[in-house]
Amino acid sequence: MENISIAIDGGHSMFKIRAASLASPDERHSFQIPTVVIPAITLTNEQTRQKAELETVEVDGRRYFFGDTALRQGRSEVYTGQNADWIESPQHDALVLGAWRKAMQAFGNPSARVHLVMGLPAKFVGPQRDTLRNRIVALLTPRLRPGQTLRVMVQSQADAPLQWLSIENNGSLHPQRDLDSEAWGVIEIGHYTTDFALCDRGSMMEYAAISCAGMHLVYDGMSSALAQAKLPTSLDVVDAAVRSGSIKHFGQRVDVIPLLNQAKAGFEAVVMDEANRVFGQKAAVLDGIIIGGGGAEMLLDGLKQRYPNAVTSDEPRMMVAEGFCRLGLLSLLQS
Repeated sequence: MENISIAIDGGHSMFKIRAASLASPDERHSFQIPTVVIPAITLTNEQTRQKAELETVEVDGRRYFFGDTALRQGRSEVYTGQNADWIESPQHDALVLGAWRKAMQAFGNPSARVHLVMGLPAKFVGPQRDTLRNRIVALLTPRLRPGQTLRVMVQSQADAPLQWLSIENNGSLHPQRDLDSEAWGVIEIGHYTTDFALCDRGSMMEYAAISCAGMHLVYDGMSSALAQAKLPTSLDVVDAAVRSGSIKHFGQRVDVIPLLNQAKAGFEAVVMDEANRVFGQKAAVLDGIIIGGGGAEMLLDGLKQRYPNAVTSDEPRMMVAEGFCRLGLLSLLQS
């Protein structure tokens, strides 16, 4: 029987999925799904309909488009699930099913022990951990194939960078990392929240497990700035503006970096202020501060100026999913 680790970083702008098998633990299957869900509609074009079937799932008897199909067919102006309790919505269920389907297809739908790891913002872990775990178990158990078993683990998203640091690609503990004798901070910059953590010699500091606003502040500010400039504000346009600093307008590339810098400034100030409250003078004596999440690249230069001991990965956007994937492999090795 194959042993598979599946990690889902259920972000409010992108679901990031990373999966690996104990049979080839250094290899990864990686997917990203835009966090957009709409009720499925009838599509008249045959080719479009066939493509959409790959991003269509059924929840409680109702069909939904998710990901790129939902983004294009729905002409969305905001991401799905911009509220605290969205993990209990059919839209969240649809994205989890879509992530599960893509992961299973990547492995060929084998009979397998599957350890699935998901995350929650730091401030929601206490009240929502059991709710999310129970909901995912109820959602996926009827969809298991013969011989498949499932274990679901729910972690704080801010714990994932520590798992990326302390667990090797293959799921074994890193021989040169001993969190019991080190102190590390975490800033995980997501779309809905920015999550903080502090691990001091093996203990997680409760006062540091907090969240502040995430990248949605930049998106909101960018959308308002584009509207004032009489430019389009659909979600794909705003996302392009935030990611690249330019948009396409009537066949021409329009530079919107001044607008982006304005939108970014307020968000950066919020994160810097919260980081100062969390770490304070202790930042100088930490072994390092790990920066991850989809917004890491945008704020990395400023954070490194403030904290010279800041570190990140080659793929900060996938750091949470990778940390969870490594945790799943470790869990499989230990069970």
